[in-house]
Amino acid sequence: MKKCVSIIMAIVFLFSASVDSGVITASAKMPTTITASIKAKAHKKKKHKHKHNMPKGNMGKWFKSKKALKKHVDKEMKYWSDKEERGEITRKEYYKKCPCGYEAWSCSCGTWTGNFKYS
Repeated sequence: MKKCVSIIMAIVFLFSASVDSGVITASAKMPTTITASIKAKAHKKKKHKHKHNMPKGNMGKWFKSKKALKKHVDKEMKYWSDKEERGEITRKEYYKKCPCGYEAWSCSCGTWTGNFKYS
């Protein structure tokens, strides 16, 4: 019961805490577990620069997942296919500019990049 009251008081305190330019002011009575979790969340929001251990491919960007990379490839293929179907480019230009496949690889940080393959 005592623990439940402490948690409820901490939640009420968080909702009633004054906020000044994104910093939550806290009193000495605030439980340490709450302050520790606030500090942990603030630390997670900081972006750490990562230098990829390999170059990005001719796609020119990094993707958060292999699925996102595949989605980008499909979008690129559809773009050129639609242009050819509408008659905006010739069949010869289509074969030259539209990728016919791709290769993908990942960095140690978990992001993906790749190369378009052309015929």
